[in-house]
Amino acid sequence: MEANYLKLLKYEKELKSKGKILSKENEQDYKKLIKYEVSLLDHFKWEQKDRYFLLITTFLDKKIDTDQYICQLFKLEYEIQNLVEELKLDFEKLKEFKPNSVSKGFSKLIEELCSDCRIFEPDPDLRDDFEISETQLINGVRKIFLQIQEYS
Repeated sequence: MEANYLKLLKYEKELKSKGKILSKENEQDYKKLIKYEVSLLDHFKWEQKDRYFLLITTFLDKKIDTDQYICQLFKLEYEIQNLVEELKLDFEKLKEFKPNSVSKGFSKLIEELCSDCRIFEPDPDLRDDFEISETQLINGVRKIFLQIQEYS
């Protein structure tokens, strides 16, 4: 990983220890840090693309229901976030880490799946204007799945 990323991580940690927040102290550095972290997420999620493929196809083939799909998707997201956080704590491993450039943009697609799950409301009587139905959720999964397949 770039030395600048490591420097920014250390700076952010230092600020946190003083009760300060990087985004308020230096917005430009914060944006750089986020860009690096997105590349980590892209890489780790891309590495797990087969698990995402399996989950999505299992859902679209109706082998699991919507609740199971959502639960398994968020469980996978949690696992990957933990891997990223562990790596961020190990500066030696982080120095050697090189995200695969093929993975660029993958986490954005996965976030679209998660976003749809967060605004899913199965009950039409309870659904607000910003929430989506099960049909809309499934259509969104199909659309994203086509884009995800380009990463294989």
